Amino acid sequence: MKSMVKLSATLAAFTVSASLCLALVHLYTKPYIDANAERAQTAGLRQIFPDAAGFDPVTDFPASGSSSITFNKAYIARSENGVLGAVVMATGATYKSSTLLVGTGIDRVLKPVVFIENTDTAGLGTKTAESPFIDQFAGKTADDSFVLGEDLDGISGATISARGVSRIVQLAAYHSGAYLAEHHGGKAGTGAAPVVKEAAPMSVEDALADIWGDLDTADVSDAIENTIERSILFDGAWLVRDSDEVAGVAILARGQTYKASAILVAVRPDRTLAGIRIIETTDTKNYGYAMVEPDFYELFTGKPVDDPYLVAPTVSDGDVDAISGATISTLGVANMVKIAAWEGSRYLAENHGGMPGADRSDPFVLNEIPQWE
Repeated sequence: MKSMVKLSATLAAFTVSASLCLALVHLYTKPYIDANAERAQTAGLRQIFPDAAGFDPVTDFPASGSSSITFNKAYIARSENGVLGAVVMATGATYKSSTLLVGTGIDRVLKPVVFIENTDTAGLGTKTAESPFIDQFAGKTADDSFVLGEDLDGISGATISARGVSRIVQLAAYHSGAYLAEHHGGKAGTGAAPVVKEAAPMSVEDALADIWGDLDTADVSDAIENTIERSILFDGAWLVRDSDEVAGVAILARGQTYKASAILVAVRPDRTLAGIRIIETTDTKNYGYAMVEPDFYELFTGKPVDDPYLVAPTVSDGDVDAISGATISTLGVANMVKIAAWEGSRYLAENHGGMPGADRSDPFVLNEIPQWE
C-alpha cells in the first residue's frame, strides 16, 4: 500500500514538473513565434502591394458570412496619392486548413495571393501555394466565377485543396471589393455575393432541392431495388421531372463507411451524376465526417456512371481521391455511389428512355472495405 502511495506521489510530482516546464517553454517561445508571424505577415503585405506607403488596420470589415471561412484581419493599402486596395487575412477549410493574404485593388482586380499557413498534405495539397496554381489568381477580378475547370486549373490529386483555396480567395476578394466601393470610391461590383455551401448533412428534401432546384419529384421507391450488393440498402427513390421531361432519378443509399452513412445519389438520363449529398453519417469528426464538405461531395458531380469509382491511393489509378485520414469512409461512399448510380441509370434506361449502358460486369467490382483502419 505504501509503495502505491509513493508511486502515485512520484507520478503526480512528475506530471506537475512536466506541465510547468511546458508552460515555461511556451512562455519563452511565444514572443519569438509571434514576432516571426508578424514578420511573415508584413512581408506578405509588401509582396501584394509593393508600392504602398503603409497599411491601415480595418476595424469595421464585414464578417465572411461563412462558418468555414474566417476573416482574421483586414488592411487598407495606401500610397501618398490615396487608397491602392485592401488585403484580407482569411483562414478556411482546404483539405485541412489554410491561411492566406488576399489583396484586391481599388479596381477590383486581384493581386498575388500569399500563403501564411498551409496544413494540407505535403506534396499534394501544399501545391496550392506553388506555381502554377497560385499564380492564376493575380489579375482576376472579384466578380469572376473561380470555378475549377472553367476559369481556374485544378491540381491533380489535390482537388479538395484547390477548391478550398479558390473559395477562400473568392470570398475575401468579393468582400474587399465591396468594402472598397462603399468606403473608398472603389469600382462597384457586377455580380451577387458568392454563396459558400456549409458543411453539414442535409434532409432528403433539402438535398433534392439543392441538386434539382424546384423540379417536380415523385416517389418511385417500389420500382428500384439494389440487385448488386446486399450490404447496401436503398431507403427511397424519387423520379425527377422538368415539366414533361424526365430530368433524372435520385436514390437514397445506406451502407458502411467507417461507421455508417446515408447518401442521396442523383443520376441524369445521360448516365452522368447530377450530384450526391450526405444525408446522415456517424463517422468520426475531422476524419470521415469530412464527407459532408461540399469540396468532397461535389467531386462526384458530372462523373459518368460507368467510371470505376475506385479510391486512390488504395488503387494506384483510382478515380476517387480519399479523404485525408479517412480512406475507409471514402471507400464506403464510393461503393454506395457506384451501386446507386448504376441501378438508377438502369431504371431510367428501361422505363424513361435513358441512355442504355453496357451489361453489368461479373463480378461487379467494388472497393474492398477492411474491418479496421
